[in-house]
Amino acid sequence: MVKVEFFGLYRLDYGISEYKTEAKTVGELFEILERDLKKRTAKELKDSLVLVNEKNFVRLKKEKTPLKDGDTVIIMSPASGG
Repeated sequence: MVKVEFFGLYRLDYGISEYKTEAKTVGELFEILERDLKKRTAKELKDSLVLVNEKNFVRLKKEKTPLKDGDTVIIMSPASGG
């Protein structure tokens, strides 16, 4: 299982702080979240700040970043007010 943690506006929109699912890549994870949680599109999630095991997915392989059992993906809205 991959653990997904939401922060910022996404936590408010989804009404949950974390979600667990099976996904082989970050791109597949985005599709699963779009299908299952129905609040944000995969494109919106792609434009978010995404960390895979504390590393920005832009510095990895973006949507092609592989995921494995036990990984943690953090998804934050691209901008938040204070």
